[in-house]
Amino acid sequence: MKILVVDDIYENRLLLDKLLSRMQHEVISVENGEQAVQALTSVNPDLILMDIMMPVMDGLEAIKAIRGLTQDKWVPIFVLSALADDQNVLDGLQAGADDYLQKPFSRAILAAKLGSVQRVIDMQNLIIADTQLLKAYRDENEAEQQFLQSIFERLIKQSDLKDDHLQFWLLPAKRFSGDLICARRVSAQQIYFMLADSTGHGLAAALPTVIVNQAFQAMTKKGLAVSIIVREINRLLYSQMPPGRFVALALGMIDSEKKSVELWNGGLPDVFALDGEGNPAHAFRSTHPSAGILDNRQFDDTCEIWHWREACELFMYSDGLTDAQDPDGGLFGQERVLQILRTAPPGAEVTAIQRALEAHMLNREAQDDISCMAIRCR
Repeated sequence: MKILVVDDIYENRLLLDKLLSRMQHEVISVENGEQAVQALTSVNPDLILMDIMMPVMDGLEAIKAIRGLTQDKWVPIFVLSALADDQNVLDGLQAGADDYLQKPFSRAILAAKLGSVQRVIDMQNLIIADTQLLKAYRDENEAEQQFLQSIFERLIKQSDLKDDHLQFWLLPAKRFSGDLICARRVSAQQIYFMLADSTGHGLAAALPTVIVNQAFQAMTKKGLAVSIIVREINRLLYSQMPPGRFVALALGMIDSEKKSVELWNGGLPDVFALDGEGNPAHAFRSTHPSAGILDNRQFDDTCEIWHWREACELFMYSDGLTDAQDPDGGLFGQERVLQILRTAPPGAEVTAIQRALEAHMLNREAQDDISCMAIRCR
């Protein structure tokens, strides 16, 4: 070990130098606390043996100063004391010292204490090395995550989400969202829409949404039927994702000319058509399992078609909304969702939901991805 000896008496420094050098330790000696503090950075000692009564700066001041300079690394400090100097030992320990050595020095006790210190230092060095490895791994992982996120964002940013008839909000629980909101207007009268909720959280949940999004974008661009699109999404998920990975989704098309909504709901909460008072005029219930569970032969692509008589808002959301908890563990719940929708101004339903949920959660982190979307039907 590299040991810094701090004592104003030359004979004490010389004695410790001989004892420690015979034990194969490197010894650096200084005459007072000020010199010890100044030498701390350049010497970088493994152990400090500190006398208390010294000129210029005494040991107590030096111990306090050293503790303020070595917060990232533990450097053990032993107080040097005469047999009758119990108060010096007590003051030194209270100032931040770890142990003490009595004068005259016992070679056996000195060797035993240094052996104990060496074991702790070895453990500390191992922890420091492991910490550096973990930091390197974390930095590498962070770089990879940022790279993947940039690719992911490019893959999913293809929707017409700036449509005047559409409102939406998405709050990921982690960096990558397992919820997905898509829309594509194919004419002044027709708009395709989709809200998807993949199982799990983070990147593992986000990857299936890339498949879903790519199929939605390619097939709605061709103006294909909702049933054909949802069947293809199910086929891709079933064939490309491992078992246990599936996506709950509501996928449909609004046709203003026919005043109709065609919708397939597999595994999502009820999708509501809200009248002018914010009350549900119709509910599209989940009548299918989530996409990716059944093979193509078993899969049912039957859609529900509903016609409105008066202008309405189509509102849909993932279960992360209703399952969001307050600090006491209370759920946001569907009843609260419906209550907010009844009181929200037309065209501001999503904003009202967002504000209410933020007040409910009180800055708690979301445990699941949260998303909702409203589309005007007229």
